[in-house]
Amino acid sequence: MTVGGLAGSRPPRLRWSASKLWPAAAALPAMLAAALAAGRDPVLTVGLVAAAGIVVLAFRYPTANLAVLIVLTAVLPYDLLNRLSVAGGTNTPGVLPSDVFLVAGLAWAALTLPQLPLRRRQLWYALAVTAFLVVVAAQFLHGVRAGYVVSVAGQETRALLGLGTCLIALPLLSHRPTWRRLLGALCVAAVLLGAWGLVQWFGNIGFGSSGDVGVRAGVRFTTTGIGQLQGGEFAYPVAVIGCFAALAYGGVRSGWWRLLLAAGLLLNALSCLLTFERSFWLDALAGLVFVLLFAAKGRRRIGMLAATGAAAAVALVALALFAPVILTTAQQRLSSIGSYASDDSVRYRVEESGFVIARIHAHPLTGSGMGATIFWGQPWAQVPPASRNYSHDGYFWLAWKVGVPAAGLIVALMALAVLPMRSRDEDPLSFAVRRGAQGALLGLLVATITFPSFSQLGISPVIGVLLAIAMSPQPAVGQRPEAASSAR
Repeated sequence: MTVGGLAGSRPPRLRWSASKLWPAAAALPAMLAAALAAGRDPVLTVGLVAAAGIVVLAFRYPTANLAVLIVLTAVLPYDLLNRLSVAGGTNTPGVLPSDVFLVAGLAWAALTLPQLPLRRRQLWYALAVTAFLVVVAAQFLHGVRAGYVVSVAGQETRALLGLGTCLIALPLLSHRPTWRRLLGALCVAAVLLGAWGLVQWFGNIGFGSSGDVGVRAGVRFTTTGIGQLQGGEFAYPVAVIGCFAALAYGGVRSGWWRLLLAAGLLLNALSCLLTFERSFWLDALAGLVFVLLFAAKGRRRIGMLAATGAAAAVALVALALFAPVILTTAQQRLSSIGSYASDDSVRYRVEESGFVIARIHAHPLTGSGMGATIFWGQPWAQVPPASRNYSHDGYFWLAWKVGVPAAGLIVALMALAVLPMRSRDEDPLSFAVRRGAQGALLGLLVATITFPSFSQLGISPVIGVLLAIAMSPQPAVGQRPEAASSAR
């Protein structure tokens, strides 16, 4: 698979060595455990055999492993993943398929990264992300020892560990053929994501108990809104910005890939609109403005602005003709920004943030641990007090759980990754892809003010990949990363 119609050079063949047995050695414990469990628990046996296969996939085909991980987390709802878990089920903690893909990928990255000639910036980011993952693991133990609900602590830990995809993506982005394959896989994932959003909307799929699938009834401050699309809402703006950057700046010479990118842009833009969430609209807008400002100069920028304006005008006309109710709902929802003073959701977030800030002040350095809760209610809405582990402000949530230093570290990494940086002799496609990743990170930084991006499994692995792309200009042609861990 190539992007842009450019053929990558063939990586050199490496002779087999003893260290090439790593995949089999890593899968052997799972196979032995499956043999021992075969007579006792058939479901556990199937799970262990599948885990062994995933480990082999991660070591032999790490690009495919990462692509499957992104699709599992960004597209599939959590309830479905939980039904496929080992030793789990509805309202019961278990090992999700995505957990196995992530752990297997991190094991491969741990063996591969030390043998790659990383740039200084990439090296510092890899070390910082590794340190953050260690803190997250320690905070899980902290939460368990504090007596918090283990399943809640595990789910929050799972979401933050998803940022470890940065370490998996870095080796793949260091070699041009795997870089192209990864971009192609992400493009396909964007199309699947947008298509899944429209399936939920037109299929009128009910709002799920986990809050990450289906259509929630009603739209506040509107008279025509029938519902808000919830499944995939965090990732739609990311897909819109990434596809837009690749198309707008050029570098994709293949008509097939341009068509696929256009489909991803259209499907995700429509899905993002159907969320009727102003924060995600602002997320997408911030990223698109960033791409337009920093991805081109002179006539190129003027052309991009003209093309974008024309496309927006066509989209508005199409909505007015074929979906006037959706357009009216969007207009009413957008105009409701001026009613924030009387918006109960704003009051809710302010009150909620006050309780979270109090917990941050109580443990600013060490954090409260995974699974920590606040106890509060909404007397103005006649909602009784209850224990809650959730916070709409993602920055407060992160500082509350892991402490201010660790939270500041990961936020600083995202902010620094947004800073414009151009590598010498970088080709247009690489430049456009990095600008798209930077614009998507900027949008997520905006959305996290009112939505907890860090606590959502549906977006945290995507954030890790965006970090890796944003700091990896101009991939080189060199040793194949799939074989790096086995080369001497």
